[in-house]
Amino acid sequence: MPSNRIVYQNWIADLGRDPASSTSADLARFEELVAAETGEALEVGRLEYLQQTVRSALGGLSEDERELVEQIHFMGRSCAEMAALTGRTEHRLEALHGRALHKLRRKLAPLVRELFGIDPPAVTDCPICRSSHRPVIDRLIRERDPRLTWRPVMKLIEAETGIRISTPQTIIGHEKYH
Repeated sequence: MPSNRIVYQNWIADLGRDPASSTSADLARFEELVAAETGEALEVGRLEYLQQTVRSALGGLSEDERELVEQIHFMGRSCAEMAALTGRTEHRLEALHGRALHKLRRKLAPLVRELFGIDPPAVTDCPICRSSHRPVIDRLIRERDPRLTWRPVMKLIEAETGIRISTPQTIIGHEKYH
């Protein structure tokens, strides 16, 4: 399983390269990879579509996230090297990198589904998303009075579903990312 994730991340790097800086050997290597995975050759128009889709996904990242992904996946730098260059802690950069990859996976899932006919595994640790009571929880969140704290909503969720949410950040993260 981990090797599939590495291949998927390499797809991001291969597809996101600027065509002007890509050599014909780079494109041939990429076409061989696609042919090996799909069993068919990639048409030139489809390659452009793939590159455009990945560039668009990269463009949807924040400037810091995009720079970090480019440095790690395109330039081959490590988080430790980037920490030394930027003055940020390695742990903070690893967290930023993880968030950036999570966003890219979510944005590129339709592309993977179209190209390979598979659904990439859902990456979520959100207890609300995993819950069979998600519609009820989402309704309670929507109906919240914005003038009040999250405490009443957390108590309602526990009373109606039996799920105990210990911090408001869980709900805020669910609203923001899911």
